[in-house]
Amino acid sequence: MKDKLIGYLKWIKNECKDWKTFLIFFIVVAVVYSPTWGGYLLYLIFKWKWCLAVATSTMIFWVGPFTPFIPLCIAITFGIKGIMEKWKNKNSGDSIKER
Repeated sequence: MKDKLIGYLKWIKNECKDWKTFLIFFIVVAVVYSPTWGGYLLYLIFKWKWCLAVATSTMIFWVGPFTPFIPLCIAITFGIKGIMEKWKNKNSGDSIKER
């Protein structure tokens, strides 16, 4: 079990060496966490108390135990990367067939 976990972490580290993957991961984290930082930002600007409540509750949810924030973001990132690679391969395959 320990070897599988270490292998999985090495695979994630290897996948995130690409700057595009790191950028996708950063965007996914920002979007998934946006109710928190967006709510606090709206509270600071407009002083709407409901934004503070929403931001605090989503932060508690994501930081709380048994909530897989980082694994979820990694899974979404790799899913987006896979879709982009399939789309890229599909488009490059079409241009070769046309020649």
